[in-house]
Amino acid sequence: MKAILMPGDRVTEIVEKAMPEPNPDQIILKNKAAGLCGSDLHLFYRPPASERNGIMFGLQLNSKIIPGHEGAGEVFKVGSNVKHLKVGDRVAVAHISGCGNCISCRRGWDVHCKNKTTYALDRDGFLSDYTLVDARDCVTLPKNISFEEGAFWACGAGTAWSAINRLNLPVGSILGVVGLGPVGAAAVLIASSLGLRVIGFDPVAERRKFAMSLGAEKCYDPTKREEISAVLDELDGTFEASGSSAGRNLCLDLLKVWGRSSFVGFADDETTFDIHMQIIEKQIQLNGVWLFSTPDLQEFINRASESGLSLEPLFTHRYSISQGVEALIEFDKGSAGKTMICW
Repeated sequence: MKAILMPGDRVTEIVEKAMPEPNPDQIILKNKAAGLCGSDLHLFYRPPASERNGIMFGLQLNSKIIPGHEGAGEVFKVGSNVKHLKVGDRVAVAHISGCGNCISCRRGWDVHCKNKTTYALDRDGFLSDYTLVDARDCVTLPKNISFEEGAFWACGAGTAWSAINRLNLPVGSILGVVGLGPVGAAAVLIASSLGLRVIGFDPVAERRKFAMSLGAEKCYDPTKREEISAVLDELDGTFEASGSSAGRNLCLDLLKVWGRSSFVGFADDETTFDIHMQIIEKQIQLNGVWLFSTPDLQEFINRASESGLSLEPLFTHRYSISQGVEALIEFDKGSAGKTMICW
C-alpha cells in the first residue's frame, strides 16, 4: 500500500508499506479522506531532519510512523471480536485512543487517558491507503456526510463545534474568531449556522475574504489596531485559533464585561496576560478546549446530518496520495481553506 512519510526538512516521501493485519478488537480502514492539519507542519514537515526523532512540545516523535490524524473511510476488514461494525461501513476515527478502562475513557474522554495512543504520533495515521484502527475509536457516518467531512469533524471541525458549544452564547450574540485558518474557518461556518453573528480577525487577506464567504459579517486585519478599535470591549464571545500570544490577548481585549472565550490554538511561545484588567475586572469566562469526547464526535456528526449543515465549502484543495509532495508544498504556504488527501 502507498503511504506518506515526512522525514523533516520539508521533505515528503511516497513509500510502499505492508498491509497491516487486525487483532480481534481492531479493523482495517480503507481510507477515503485524510486531512492535513497545522500540527503536521509543526511536528513532522518543517522540523530539521536531525530533530525529527526527538522530543517536541513534550511529544516523542518518530519519522517512521505514518502521519495524518484526521481520517475517514470504509471498513475493509474486521477482527473476530468486532460486532458493531461490518465490512463496508462508513466511519470516521477519533484520533486519540485510550485504554478503555480508566474514568476518562469511560466518559469518552480518551484524550485525558494516561495510557493513550495517538494516530500519527505513536501509531500509524491515515496518510496511507489502509490504516489499522481500534474498533472502539470509530464513529459511523450518515450517508449525507462525506468522507472529507467525517475526517474534518474528527479533529478541526469537531474542535470548533466543541469550543463554540462551551461558550453557550444566545442566538444573535456576536462572536469574534481570531485566526482564520482551517479551524477558525470551520468556526465561522458553524457559528453562523447556529445563529451567531461572526466577526473574523486574521492578517492574511485571502483568509479574511474566505471567512466572509462562509458567513462572517466583517473581517479585520488584527495588526492594524486603529481598524479594530471600534470593536474592542464589545463582543459577547471570542474563539482563539491563531496559536499566537497576540491572538490570545486580542481575544480578551475584544470581550465586553461578562464575555466568554474559548482557546483552542496551541502556541509556540509563552503568553502574558494582565489578569486584573483583562479577566478579573471584566468578569471573563475563559475555556481551554482540547478536542472533545468520542460520544460528542458521534453526536455532532449526527446533528450536522439531521440539520443539513455541510462542511463542503471549507474544502478548497484536494489531492491524491500520489500528489503528496505537491499537497504539502501548497499546504505549507498557508492558503485559505482545508486541504484533503482523497481516494
